Amino acid sequence: MQLVEKKDLLIRHYKNGLWLIVHPREDTEVVSLQVWFKVGSVYEKQKEKGIAHFLEHMLFNGNDKCGYGEAEALIESLGGHINAATSKEYTYYYVNIAAPYWREGLDVLFHLTMRATLDEKMIEKEKPIVLEELYRAKDNPTTQLWWIFEKEMYKVSPFRDPIIGYEKTIKGFTREMLLSFYRSFYQPRNATVVVVGKVDPQEVREFVEKTFAGEPSRPVPKRFIPEEPPQLKVRSKTLRDPRIGGDKSYSLIGWRIAPLATLEDYDILVLNEMLTGGRTSILYQELREAGIVYAINSYDFERSRDNIFVVSASHHPDNIETYKKRLFEILQEIYETVDEDTVEKFKRRLINSEIFEKEEAENEAAFYGYSQTVAGKINYALYFFDNIKKVEPKHIKLVLEKYFLNKPYTETFLLPS
Repeated sequence: MQLVEKKDLLIRHYKNGLWLIVHPREDTEVVSLQVWFKVGSVYEKQKEKGIAHFLEHMLFNGNDKCGYGEAEALIESLGGHINAATSKEYTYYYVNIAAPYWREGLDVLFHLTMRATLDEKMIEKEKPIVLEELYRAKDNPTTQLWWIFEKEMYKVSPFRDPIIGYEKTIKGFTREMLLSFYRSFYQPRNATVVVVGKVDPQEVREFVEKTFAGEPSRPVPKRFIPEEPPQLKVRSKTLRDPRIGGDKSYSLIGWRIAPLATLEDYDILVLNEMLTGGRTSILYQELREAGIVYAINSYDFERSRDNIFVVSASHHPDNIETYKKRLFEILQEIYETVDEDTVEKFKRRLINSEIFEKEEAENEAAFYGYSQTVAGKINYALYFFDNIKKVEPKHIKLVLEKYFLNKPYTETFLLPS
């Protein structure tokens, strides 16, 4: 067992592979309890597409201690909230609850994640529920836009597939498939437990050592995830949908960028803040205030590989070419004029907004979980602000030149019929 101490953060790495991260806080009466697993839709084989998301549903359908619905009922009876999320690179389960009940919450998460029964009848009951979720997504034009965008952006990487999967694969899930996936990835060697809030860290440690840290672990199977080859030209696709009003259209424009937790990624995060970080940001001022777009946002997807940066906008159909032309002009103008005052201003904004967001115990816990699970190292979270402070104008220019200016990109448009 390895022990790492940094300030008031307790970090332990156990012999069975489990990571434990505890941050005691006296400024809140709430505790956020989270269990993270390094598994998501990119770890699925072709016939398993959607199984990570389906398994998330199934874990709420019963384990060796709670039957269907009993875990949620217990947490809600204590005034808490329980939920989960599946992404392309991770899955996590969480309970937010009043501090006196953290043991009950963590016990529920232990049995829910480590002792699921995956009953055959519950699997068949869950299939139409997940299929209905899939059909609703297909009926949403903007969801379809994102799905088509990722299909255009990625030609080989499994990031191109929707997290929810496909109708054919969902209908084909069997208990044997679910058990195999569950036993492979839902185990201590692939897990991180995070606790943030009003707790005694030593009491949490003792509880975890009697539960998660005592579970047997197995080798995590290696899944081949093909690397996306370089993009050599612009890719463009246009969708038309009668449900879109005649005065509105949507667009996504994206570039391949550096992966999460690299030094260049901190530069891109500051650039992102410059572009759409609030009403004083450059794209908001130059495009939204100028009436060229109705709304605009940008995102660093913070993926550990095949990472992308996307600018999302809504606009009048007649303004699309004007918008595109101005967007690329602005990127060039930033490259030519970016100065220290501007970079310092947006670094402060980014740091302050991150600090404000992490005042919520749930958000702070998720930051640690994401850092350890996706970035693969807790140091990403521990030194995040230090690395943001190191960004300089020359770094912004370098990432613009390397990833954005005159580089191939992918675009998709959603227009009215």
